Amino acid sequence: MRSIKSILTILLLSIALSSHAQQDSLTLHYSVEDVVVSAHKQVISQPDKSGNVSINMDALDGMPRFGGAVDVVKLLQYTPGVVATEEGNTSLYVRGGDSGQSRMLINGVPLYSPTHLFGFFSVLNSAHLSGLTLYKSGIPAIYGSSTASVTDIRTHSYVPKRATIEGNIGIIESDAAIHIPATERLGIFLSARHSYTSWLTDMISVRKTSMSYEFGDYGLGFVGDLGRVGRLTMNSHFNSDKSTTFVDTYNSNGKLKWWNGLGNISLESSIGPRTTMSNAIYSSVYDNFMALTITDKKYGVSAGVESYGASNNTTIDLGTVKLSSGINYEYRKVRPQHIVAEASTTIASLEQTHEAAIFVNANWRAFNDVDLDTGIRLSIYKNGRVWCYPEPRIMFSMPISASERIWASYNFMVQYLHLAPQSNMSFATDFYISSSEAIPPQTSHNFALGYSNKLSALRYSVELYYRYMNSVIEYDTSILEVLTSESTHHNSIYSGIGESYGIESNIGYTINGLDLQLNYTLSRSVRQFEDINFGNPFPANSDRRHNLSMLATWQPSPRWSLSATFIYATGAPYTATKGIYISGNAFLKEYGAYNNGKLPDLHHLDLSATYWFKHSRDRHSGINFSIYNIYAHKNPLMVSWKITVDEDKSIHIKENMHILYTIMPSISWTFKF
Repeated sequence: MRSIKSILTILLLSIALSSHAQQDSLTLHYSVEDVVVSAHKQVISQPDKSGNVSINMDALDGMPRFGGAVDVVKLLQYTPGVVATEEGNTSLYVRGGDSGQSRMLINGVPLYSPTHLFGFFSVLNSAHLSGLTLYKSGIPAIYGSSTASVTDIRTHSYVPKRATIEGNIGIIESDAAIHIPATERLGIFLSARHSYTSWLTDMISVRKTSMSYEFGDYGLGFVGDLGRVGRLTMNSHFNSDKSTTFVDTYNSNGKLKWWNGLGNISLESSIGPRTTMSNAIYSSVYDNFMALTITDKKYGVSAGVESYGASNNTTIDLGTVKLSSGINYEYRKVRPQHIVAEASTTIASLEQTHEAAIFVNANWRAFNDVDLDTGIRLSIYKNGRVWCYPEPRIMFSMPISASERIWASYNFMVQYLHLAPQSNMSFATDFYISSSEAIPPQTSHNFALGYSNKLSALRYSVELYYRYMNSVIEYDTSILEVLTSESTHHNSIYSGIGESYGIESNIGYTINGLDLQLNYTLSRSVRQFEDINFGNPFPANSDRRHNLSMLATWQPSPRWSLSATFIYATGAPYTATKGIYISGNAFLKEYGAYNNGKLPDLHHLDLSATYWFKHSRDRHSGINFSIYNIYAHKNPLMVSWKITVDEDKSIHIKENMHILYTIMPSISWTFKF
């Protein structure tokens, strides 16, 4: 716990938040009187015909839990091509891309900050969702504004037949979701999750240091059947984090507020026997604010994004050809990070941008189950000047036997909104900044070639990928440097090129209620900037040479569900200290090449056992016992050097590996009535 304390103190003092320290099947048994019904449900799907994966929300109950809850975003780290990052980070790093290059959508609405403080949980309440799909190759033309991946998250879109309540009561948080049939044609969906973490922060607090922290997630949805008019859905989501920290030694304290709010209204209509149309309007707001008092000096740090948009999508099914076309428009107000000292009179900058796109997509379902998916997206962006990019997409998939399939895809992607991270964990100092003359739009060329085979019990796939990126960004500064200098964001953001490539493999085996999944990715991701590392290439922050994950589920009896997950990843790169020197009364550090060092490898094994009091199709109740990181491996978050001078003036220098948490047991009650 002392190491956890050190991290929180360092965070408060804003010293360590520098980019130099960067770093298929679950068997369910339903008992109805004396009849037992079994169903095989993959938790994580095998990569589909274009290499993309989905998570089955109905198969999450038996999975290992952290603090009592199953997190769907963390589960994505057990899929091929998704990097397992350091502890404290639930952002997605896909195929060598940065977290800001992976776009996350809830019903088509952008979610700008998908994780809570320190990455304990994502902001998604699983019971409020119907499913999600991670697109990383063969991305349809309807999706844009990212260069690495798109995660399409969907909430419920049906009118429930009866009222239900399901949820989870754990040791750190509790959540519940209610489905209500208000009328025969109107359904209401409510969800809420809130934390009670005072006992945990008391454990984290060290001598002369105190901390409080809480978070919450809330969802509200309406689904209306309008008959011939179509189906009207309205959804909203809100999440927030609040934290305070006090360090008596330095007479310093900090307060943090961090929240997302989004909503949309969508109408889906049938305008003919083969034609459907969807129209939507939406808004999304992200805001963070941190107040710091350091040795009686006060600072305020804030940033945010506001988006307002509209979209249209029309689909015509002609049998062998399915055509989709539409338009979307988004107006943004972007506030990059603004730091104000107590006596400062500076005004936060506000970037107002416009982004629009027209897309056409054609899916050809030819003979013998051959698929050809082609599309083009024309994106237009305005922020002072105007940029216009055609974004072609093509995916070809065909069977080569009754059980084997091959596919190939190419995507050209453009991104106009950039995330500037200042830490290698989920923290509210990250901010967004718009493309401009000084920071051009990011682009990427994405190639993939895959093969899959599915036998009776064994399934496996392998996929090669290559990505070339232009105008990727690197944010090379720290909060402390900004607080004590006149630096600007444009002076600290560098633009360069990037390259990532690798091979992903997936193996699954199912027999007698036991399901095993094994994923391994061998990859490389590099960056090259004219003004960093003397123009020489260096490992990207997301570079992990080896990434291995395992997921196992077993239902030995109708009363028990057992599962285990294991993850291993090569250590994250960071800029290591080459030497420490004394100059007068000061200690000076000499750094090596940019990102020349690596943290120790990350790995942990998680176990779970659920005992079901009742488990039927419509209701269940059970107690889950989970242990996160059962062998208590210390996965370092960052490295620092502790320098002490004794009374006899002898100097001691010690390397510190900072740990956020190790073993975490939990117990929770999961229910549905």
